[in-house]
Amino acid sequence: MVLLTPALRALKQVYPESNVSLLLRPLVANLMETHPYVDTCIVDTKTDGRLKSLTRLVRLIRADAFDVAVVLHPTSFRNALIPFLAQVPIRIGTNIAGRGMLLTTSIKDDTDVHEVHRYLRVLRLLNIENAPDALEFWHTDADRKAIRDRLHAARIAPTDRLVAINLGTTWRTKQWDIANFAKVIQQIVGRIPNTRIVLTGSPAERELAAGLPTSLPVINFVGKTSILQLGALLERCEVCLTCDSGPMHIAAAVGTPTVALFGPTAPVRHKPYSDGHTVIEKSVGCRPCYKRTCYRSDAPHLCMTKIETAEVVKALETKLYQKSVQHKNHKKGV
Repeated sequence: MVLLTPALRALKQVYPESNVSLLLRPLVANLMETHPYVDTCIVDTKTDGRLKSLTRLVRLIRADAFDVAVVLHPTSFRNALIPFLAQVPIRIGTNIAGRGMLLTTSIKDDTDVHEVHRYLRVLRLLNIENAPDALEFWHTDADRKAIRDRLHAARIAPTDRLVAINLGTTWRTKQWDIANFAKVIQQIVGRIPNTRIVLTGSPAERELAAGLPTSLPVINFVGKTSILQLGALLERCEVCLTCDSGPMHIAAAVGTPTVALFGPTAPVRHKPYSDGHTVIEKSVGCRPCYKRTCYRSDAPHLCMTKIETAEVVKALETKLYQKSVQHKNHKKGV
């Protein structure tokens, strides 16, 4: 959803009087209902079964008499079928897996570009070229205040240097070992004065956080913020250590440098999208595999286990040093 923003912004800027409705799943409905370039959301619940849910959506979209359907999902056949059955006059998207026959105009998919540009390429079919590609996140001052209050309650001073560590990710194959995170936390806190570690993550990742030694000096925000508050929290941090994950992209969108650990996915497509980030990856013959389960019997999860704590610590120290220099130069007016 974060990586869609440049495409949604371009649509709204080119067609400022339009109503942009976004068809999405319940998981991200609350997030996108406050998106600055989306007017309405149509939630695809699939609770009535595939066929009944499909029929309901088709009737709803047909009744709203949309002029254009922009199928931004790069591979979903269903997402192209819905506007076809709803008889939307103009239907554009990528031609993959035979779905080009459902579209009035299509473009060949390209998996050798970042996902931001994978979405923006589709807009060429509407003659929208060279759209700005900067990311945005739409948290508010109320979210920032909520985080300031939470940090104050956790006895974090405004001068404390915050490092966010996002422990989890949606795929097991993207996950770095929790013991490695523990070593990194211990070394960073020991080496850099006034540094506080903030753990981030969803409620599903509370068990991961519980796997850290209780002696580690961390502030645990895992499962304790809304997703918009997470944006405000990451904005306050100087750097974020993360695997390939949604919070990684949120950090990039709010301008926080990341140290991003990559295994089964390709950074060219999924790396943090902006300058100032460090990607750590290892040359393993089977990657990028895009598998949610690792099938290597000789060395399971080798692409992630080869990433060593020493290089991660070094990357974090470099980011914190750069931030310190930037802060000093700012105070001097350089």
